[in-house]
Amino acid sequence: MAIRQEEKPVYDERVKDILQGLAEGLTRDELAEMFGHANYKTLDIYMRRRNFTWDSAKQTYVPKLPAIKDQHKKVLPTTKAGIVIEMLKQKDVDIDEVCKKAGFKDHRELAEYMSAKGYVWSPNEGNYVKKTGKIEIAKPESHSINIVPEEKDERKETKGQPIDNELLSKLQYYLPLLEMLEKNKEKLLELIVPTGPSNTIPRYIVPGRTSGKTIQMSDRLQDLAVEFCNQRNIKQRELFEVALIEFFKRYGYEYEIESLLRSN
Repeated sequence: MAIRQEEKPVYDERVKDILQGLAEGLTRDELAEMFGHANYKTLDIYMRRRNFTWDSAKQTYVPKLPAIKDQHKKVLPTTKAGIVIEMLKQKDVDIDEVCKKAGFKDHRELAEYMSAKGYVWSPNEGNYVKKTGKIEIAKPESHSINIVPEEKDERKETKGQPIDNELLSKLQYYLPLLEMLEKNKEKLLELIVPTGPSNTIPRYIVPGRTSGKTIQMSDRLQDLAVEFCNQRNIKQRELFEVALIEFFKRYGYEYEIESLLRSN
């Protein structure tokens, strides 16, 4: 079932600022005062008119999905991946509508995002499912190792050392893990090998308009930020942009950050 236009959440500038303020720890009353609302109730009305509803457990506004007919009441997801999966469960779903609703330009970008979040397409389910259980061995690339044990139960001699087919079978089971370690070798080395402090600060060109944000922090932490910027001759805005980008990349938002920087 296609989602009607009037049911789609509207991400205007004020909605984005409200969601950002809640993520930074501001209350609804504080945000209502900032945007000229009488109180948080009028803020709720503003968000409801843009198809958002208040989630008391998450303490933020989440998109309001169309009602889903079921014998039991369903708990609506709050993550983008969860919303995609929930929409794909609907009968006669239009994949183009799902892409537009979730903010993807086409199904390929949607598939790339879901894969980055640990989901794989299941033909049996007709939906994305979480990757669990044994990892299937993909078709090896030119640099991959592919060990295929023979069906015959016999031992081979290589430079005088016997090779057991049972041992080869066990090694093949761990090949996906070894390939994953190889692909993430640089990241693992950064975590394992101790390095001294770096004098090079990464610089990013972040697309989008610049707007002011008021945050509260310890005065000592603020003094450290000022001292660091003075010593490195950088602006505080650059410091916090780099800090946020590195934080998001480390804690599960690497795909979103790469998409953001590619859009520049």
